[in-house]
Amino acid sequence: MKLPLLPEIKGLFVTGTDTGVGKTWIAAGLTAVWRRQGLNAAYFKPVQSGCPEVDGRLIPTDARLARDLAGLSEPLEVLTPVCLQLPLAPAVAAAQEGKTVDLEKVAGALRELARRYDWLVVEGAGGLCVPLIGTRFLVLDMIRWLGLPLLVVARAGLGTINHTVLTVKAAQSAGIAVPGVVLNRYPAAPGLAEQTNPGVIEALTGVPVLGLVPEVSEINTPAGREQFLGVMSQVCSRMQAAAPVERG
Repeated sequence: MKLPLLPEIKGLFVTGTDTGVGKTWIAAGLTAVWRRQGLNAAYFKPVQSGCPEVDGRLIPTDARLARDLAGLSEPLEVLTPVCLQLPLAPAVAAAQEGKTVDLEKVAGALRELARRYDWLVVEGAGGLCVPLIGTRFLVLDMIRWLGLPLLVVARAGLGTINHTVLTVKAAQSAGIAVPGVVLNRYPAAPGLAEQTNPGVIEALTGVPVLGLVPEVSEINTPAGREQFLGVMSQVCSRMQAAAPVERG
């Protein structure tokens, strides 16, 4: 399929090994920390399904969270140009709703953001093989279209080795650089699986685990958010060592 032309984009794409692993918080946290450090960064999520309707308008809740956490002022329709209501894979939700995932609309929002920001943190929908347009354009294809390196967000516990290794290997096979993995919601009292998973993932993929991000029970309070951003600052530092961020 013919893809719209894009401006040169610098940034990072964030994917999950599955839905519900917390990649929105990780993407939003990275954006917030980099902005605090003086990097002219913005969050972008091309497509979100499962958007609630408020006063006849679909609200991209992930972009709203990221905008609030990172202190952005962009309209939500720029941060997430394609909103779908059904909580399904975007291609399936669009088909059910009689819509299409409009890549021209995505490209237009990207052009607008690229004019004003030096660095974009782009969040995908679910994992790499989630379909966005029919079955011919997946999240994996979007990452290649954007030409960005990939951060993989994964669960901490049992089962994450297989999911994480498959995700990293699929990305690398598609020619996508993977600077690292983040294990999210790491428990305060880790079991043997949580203790050993990071080393096994690094050994099997050759990719560093950049952070063990804990479950923050009070994350919706100012203190909880500061605790979370403190951990994300450490992730940013390790990423800078593994794959330096170019600053304008």
